Amino acid sequence: MRYTADRLLSFVSRALSRLDIPEADAALVAGSLVDADAAGQSGHGLIRLPFLLSRLKSGHIATHPDVRLIHETPSVALLDGGNGLGPVVGSRAIKIAVDKARATGAALCAVRRSNHLGAMGFYVERAAREGMITIGLSNTPPAMAPPGAHDPFLGTNPIAAAFPTKSTPVVVDLATSQVARGRILKAARNGEPIPHGWAVDAGGRTTTDPVTALQGSLVPLGGAKGFALALIVEALTGVLAGAAVGRAVGGTYMNTDQESNVGHTFIAIDPSAASDGFPDRMHALAEAVRKLEPVDPTRPVRMPGDRRQTDSQRNRAEGIELSNDMVAELETAAGINI
Repeated sequence: MRYTADRLLSFVSRALSRLDIPEADAALVAGSLVDADAAGQSGHGLIRLPFLLSRLKSGHIATHPDVRLIHETPSVALLDGGNGLGPVVGSRAIKIAVDKARATGAALCAVRRSNHLGAMGFYVERAAREGMITIGLSNTPPAMAPPGAHDPFLGTNPIAAAFPTKSTPVVVDLATSQVARGRILKAARNGEPIPHGWAVDAGGRTTTDPVTALQGSLVPLGGAKGFALALIVEALTGVLAGAAVGRAVGGTYMNTDQESNVGHTFIAIDPSAASDGFPDRMHALAEAVRKLEPVDPTRPVRMPGDRRQTDSQRNRAEGIELSNDMVAELETAAGINI
């Protein structure tokens, strides 16, 4: 069945408000989850809501977090998320980075004691619509083993960047694993196999069973290079902010009574501080790529983020599809109907 984005936004907001989440914070979290489902990134969408509600009910995520600046300079800030919901903390952090970049040309906000952010593109795209080049990084629970090892140590540590143009921003949003962990979580929930090359079992053998994959290790993007990228993200988030690192990072579906203590870092750059005309030149670059002759005439060449934008427009027009099982799970967890 398909549901309008507004209906789903209302449902999530009501579910969170019932747990004493402030109205503005509930709207931020709802926007993050529904945006992910609309954009075809369902691993970061409503599938995460039951876990969030459970953690809120148990007190393992703060309903009224004390989000505060630990220290700052004109271009750098360290934010303590107070164990708040990821979208609440992430939105505060990227605003700090953007505000500082407007004054200084470029700025960074590092974050500790946060939780799962969802799709990183949700944050950087909005800042790019305000004319800022933005980069977002986050560490995540262990999911990838280092080359030559069996046990996962670093997470799928996403990297996202958004660039303003004359029209829609160009958004790059990727995991440092071959696929995002959320896609394997979704396959496990639906009882569907995964393709070869996404993950290996605990013995290092390739597997198409998502449950076995979650007990093993995700394959880094590009092999050792993907793990190196994840290491860069870990250093610029958890290590830089003093958040959890490696196996100490908690997150969705982990059975623990500890804070997740996820680390994020947002970087904002005012392109006008370097030169005029960035949006026009970026727009020209994107259009030049899109106009390249495709190998398959029925499949035009796309820029990163184009499919996400197309899916979002279609699903917001036609409604976001949820299975009956998903609806039942959501309504049971929330205690209200969609």
